[in-house]
Amino acid sequence: MIRRRLRNTLLPGLVLALAVLVTGCAGIPQSGAPQIGQVVPADEDPEIEFLAQGPEKDATQEQILRGFIDAASSPRDDYATAREYLSPAIRSSWNPDASALIDEANRRTITSVDALTMQVSLVPVASVDGTGEYSEFPDPQATTRGFSLVQIDGQWRISVAPDGVVLDEQKFSEVFNPYALSFFDPSWTHLVPDLRWFPSRASTGTQIVTALLNGPSEWLAGAVTSAFPEGTQLTRNAVPIVSDVAQVDLNSEAFEADDVTLQRMQAQLSASLTGVSTINSVSIAVSGNVQDIPALSVAGTRVDPRPLALTEDGFGFLGGGSVERLPGLSPQIEALGAAAAVVNANHSLAAVLTGDGVYAVRQSQSSGLRVDARTGLIAPSLDRFGFIWSVPQGEPGALLAIRADGSQSPISSSWPDASSIQSIQVSRDGTRLLALVRTAAEPRLLVAGITRGENNTPVSLGDPLVLAVGDGAGLSATWIDEITVASLVGSSDGRGEVVTQVIGGESEQLATLDDAVQVVGGNTVKQLRALSSDGNVRVLRTSLWQTTATGVAFLATQLGSPS
Repeated sequence: MIRRRLRNTLLPGLVLALAVLVTGCAGIPQSGAPQIGQVVPADEDPEIEFLAQGPEKDATQEQILRGFIDAASSPRDDYATAREYLSPAIRSSWNPDASALIDEANRRTITSVDALTMQVSLVPVASVDGTGEYSEFPDPQATTRGFSLVQIDGQWRISVAPDGVVLDEQKFSEVFNPYALSFFDPSWTHLVPDLRWFPSRASTGTQIVTALLNGPSEWLAGAVTSAFPEGTQLTRNAVPIVSDVAQVDLNSEAFEADDVTLQRMQAQLSASLTGVSTINSVSIAVSGNVQDIPALSVAGTRVDPRPLALTEDGFGFLGGGSVERLPGLSPQIEALGAAAAVVNANHSLAAVLTGDGVYAVRQSQSSGLRVDARTGLIAPSLDRFGFIWSVPQGEPGALLAIRADGSQSPISSSWPDASSIQSIQVSRDGTRLLALVRTAAEPRLLVAGITRGENNTPVSLGDPLVLAVGDGAGLSATWIDEITVASLVGSSDGRGEVVTQVIGGESEQLATLDDAVQVVGGNTVKQLRALSSDGNVRVLRTSLWQTTATGVAFLATQLGSPS
């Protein structure tokens, strides 16, 4: 059951900021010395508007506990107001940053256990751990948190409190913001986002940089890399902001970095700090010595916004009532009687599914080469290194990476419980695989990091994240952008459920539609397209799916655009 909703304004802005920054055209400058100006004071929290109230005189135990929970919604000055509700013995040791539980406020209750103990019962729908990683609970279960109280000078105060905070969904959306930590793919050409959630306050930049230096999330660890030398940390636990410049002073381990590594470090920091409103640029110092670092241009993953499809008029981009065919590729794809296709960024290679297997189609050749002749194959995927990913629907563990010359390498998959697989798609940066599988009697949408070996050959998949998916038979899944995916499931009455999911963030169930068989992403959720069994292409406009093209046999997937 899908319970959560995408944040309507913040997350699209985050994705847009990432897209602008990685093109190297705009965004946070990656070079230049800082200018002297006003330092943002440590107690100034410009993004926080929620003002907590301290304990009232002669408040009851329940009033103190409710007041504490409400006050813990404000991180201002290191949760100073919430700490007023605590006894001196735990006031400094209580750690609000340990976790956050997001619950439904109307289902939260407080009861007395005995004269000095109270219990809060709640139904969490999501959580954020100490590293900022967000997790949704598809089937929320009730839980409790215990508190002890003591009287100090006649006033009740909390003497035992679990670390972390509890916020209802509304307050969470006001207090916490998503920030995309940025790591490199193994070829050092693309930045890969690793979404984390932190409360907005003066120290948010410090939290982001600290998390970045500590490395990627566990599920991404084998798929991405970081330019920061091992052991690199901040010289002090602060990233001061001077005239909109985040000053990042690193310890002596960073002395190991050469000029190119420094550029990559700057690129990671700049991209990771994009979402902080008080920061416009980043300066790196090593043991107090400011580095002069030239800008580094990083590749983007935008695709042509036009749908790429097979119609009666041929294979190519749709627009203006005509089909713009791809030189060298379209004739071969049409001749093969293709049922599905994916095309690389420069339109020199395509992976094509036909009735008798998967073919590699190269622009430089006159006919396609069958590279997988197994029966029951699903639509293949293609990665930016030229590997074709192919697997039979009934054998999820038989995943192969195939070169355009037909040579094959098995990939150790990470879904041993899957009984079938409906869809696979490699992210455009080549670091993650999205898979729609079936386990027992339900669909499951998974994303896993890709570990590569020599010559970027895919070797294995890491432990997957489980993403939100609708109820029904799994049909199709797709990447929308660097951090957002969509899935399509069909119900027995022919209705299709489309769910979008920010990886490491929230999910949203879109309007249902009839008789859909495929979804294909563009560059934004607004460019997400659904194909019906009768060949109609639909795009979501406000709350309705509207037909934008007809007579389409299938929609093809793009890895990028030559321009």
